[in-house]
Amino acid sequence: MKKKINKKYIPFLIVVFFLIAAQAYVSYKRHTINKQFEIVVGKVSGVQNLIKSSPSLFYNYYVGGKLYSSSKKIEGSFSKYKNRFYPVKYSLENPSWSEILLDQPVTDTIEIKKAGFSLPKKKKNRFQEF
Repeated sequence: MKKKINKKYIPFLIVVFFLIAAQAYVSYKRHTINKQFEIVVGKVSGVQNLIKSSPSLFYNYYVGGKLYSSSKKIEGSFSKYKNRFYPVKYSLENPSWSEILLDQPVTDTIEIKKAGFSLPKKKKNRFQEF
């Protein structure tokens, strides 16, 4: 005798399958970033505040002259990260997989320029010579 699966459980099983697959993908991505990686300088470019979740921080970085963008969920205020530079660890297997290291700001202007970014020009006030 065969047991039949009740049809009302099928959508639930599909959702569970996709959640498990998504978790496996995220784990593989993190493992790949930590296994073979390089570190470059990245710049925090923006934020997206969502109603029901924590804000996402957007950042850019260059690998081999090509610009990549990624995001990371953050807790707290975006203003302390805005337009600042931080190390970005990216996977050698897939450079679009990355992780920004927000606890180690980069302040060396030579390193920032080598990474492909330009620094903002200083504004002159009316009392300085032009």
